[in-house]
Amino acid sequence: MDVLKGYREIKKSFRDAVLTVGNFDGLHLGHQSILNEVVARAKSLRGQSIVYTFRPHPQAVLSPSRDLELISTYDEKLRLFENAGIDVVIEEPFSREFSGFSAEKFFSDVIVKSIAPRAVFVGYDFGFGKDRSGSLDILKKMCKTEGIDLSIASPLKIENEVCSSSRVRAYLKSGDIVSANRLLGRRFSYQGSVIRGDARGRTIGFPTANLLASAKIQIKNGVYASGTIVTMNKNKKKYPSITNVGVKPTFAKPEDQRPPVVIETHLFDFNDDLYGRTIEIELVERIRDEQKFDSIEKLVEQIRKDVAQTRQLFTI
Repeated sequence: MDVLKGYREIKKSFRDAVLTVGNFDGLHLGHQSILNEVVARAKSLRGQSIVYTFRPHPQAVLSPSRDLELISTYDEKLRLFENAGIDVVIEEPFSREFSGFSAEKFFSDVIVKSIAPRAVFVGYDFGFGKDRSGSLDILKKMCKTEGIDLSIASPLKIENEVCSSSRVRAYLKSGDIVSANRLLGRRFSYQGSVIRGDARGRTIGFPTANLLASAKIQIKNGVYASGTIVTMNKNKKKYPSITNVGVKPTFAKPEDQRPPVVIETHLFDFNDDLYGRTIEIELVERIRDEQKFDSIEKLVEQIRKDVAQTRQLFTI
């Protein structure tokens, strides 16, 4: 898969391009259905499937004071595009200047002159140009004038619920990982390098691999049944695990006003050193709230129960 950093990097014409445009945060099942259509149409034309998206997310530029709660990081999204069979991704460096493009300028300069697609696929809620002034009706007229086939995807419903990034985000923030995963069509995960913690887990019999919360949405603090993917010698293996997302209140110090959120996972039946390695923690189901215990003994007793529950309920 080729990745271009903006439409100005396009140096040659695409072959019978089939294009979709959007943020695609999370790449949930609704997004995936659009990508599947794009890939299938491109194959039928023997052309190229193209995704035009934005990096950074427009909200990061237009509303910098608001927390950017991404469901997937930009690099995760690229991997998902590649897994879907997309040929080319154009990541537009979104800026204030770019946000001022009118719908007409965006359609003319980006879509027609730069990409020149045979067909365009968009979602039912698609808008384009400054302040999303370009409606679907406007897009229909523009595509008809240029002889571009336009397909508009209907809302995808999963168990009578419209699949959307906002719904996924709401589920994650409430800790309902099962519902979020249902709309994503895969398990929500955190990925990163294992950092050195305080090694308390090892001293109480439950060593953990620690990640700092990555630059994506922070789910509700708590304990989750999980599967942790470890890459060793270029081989990947998934281990059943139990993961705590939170601030470890049992060990909090009085002077810690705002302790950082840490993701720590205990891998079952695993004894190797993970410091510095990249791991991916897939969250399966929320077990309980994070809580402060009166003693280390009570904490260990609860962890044993959590591990037993996870082993009993899930085949990871």
